[in-house]
Amino acid sequence: MQMQYRGSRHAIGIALLVTALLSAPTMVSAQPTAEFVPVTDEMLQNPADGDWLSWRRTPDGWGYSPLDEIDRDNVHRIRMVWTRGLAEGRQEGTPLAYDGVLYMPQSNDVIEAIDGATGDLIWQHRRDLPEDVYEYVGGNARSNRNISIYDRFIVNTSDDDYIFGLDATTGEIAWETQIFDYKVIPAGHSSGPIIADGRAVSGRSCRPRGGPESCVIVAHDARTGEELWRRRTVPAPGEPGDETWGDVPYEERVHVGTWMPASYDPELRL
Repeated sequence: MQMQYRGSRHAIGIALLVTALLSAPTMVSAQPTAEFVPVTDEMLQNPADGDWLSWRRTPDGWGYSPLDEIDRDNVHRIRMVWTRGLAEGRQEGTPLAYDGVLYMPQSNDVIEAIDGATGDLIWQHRRDLPEDVYEYVGGNARSNRNISIYDRFIVNTSDDDYIFGLDATTGEIAWETQIFDYKVIPAGHSSGPIIADGRAVSGRSCRPRGGPESCVIVAHDARTGEELWRRRTVPAPGEPGDETWGDVPYEERVHVGTWMPASYDPELRL
């Protein structure tokens, strides 16, 4: 893996904008490494007002922020206070925000930690991908909508069909687990995992070349990367739902897959 740190040059894609009220910016500077507080399930379900710890802030996908400093009476005073270029490519990512740090997923398996108050780069992780990977998994895999944070790790799925955890304070690889051999069962990841009770749950787009075995939802231990379970979303003969496929042979069954980030209800555990 290639690591680049503060001051590194990188290709410019779209700009990430942070805005604030002119009179009283309130963003907190990035936390020092020694003070990093591990993220728990309780924190994911009830984040601090200024944090955004999941794709839609909370695992249930509500996308609601309780912050109220900016309202209809002062929104006209918002101004841009910093901007930063992102990695080259199509950008669909939503940053996580934790204790003053933005963790930004980007195209082609690039993730950056950025000081939310200044826009300064804290670290950059750029995965060393095989040159032929997109010939197998398709170009849509270049997009990355979301990443997850749990304990001390930033967790993501990669274009070469791994799931991996980065040290949230340094960007160094802490663990990685292969989901598929992308040359044998190619599957595209255009979204990262969500965290559900300590499990990193991820879906993927099904590729016709991968057959029905590429159409799976997989759960891994978010601290270690150990695979806990995987569930096919295309039934085999004799399984529930098999009858809905008529006479289509199992090997030819494929669908669009579970390509968007999931949501999770901790009370129902669904």
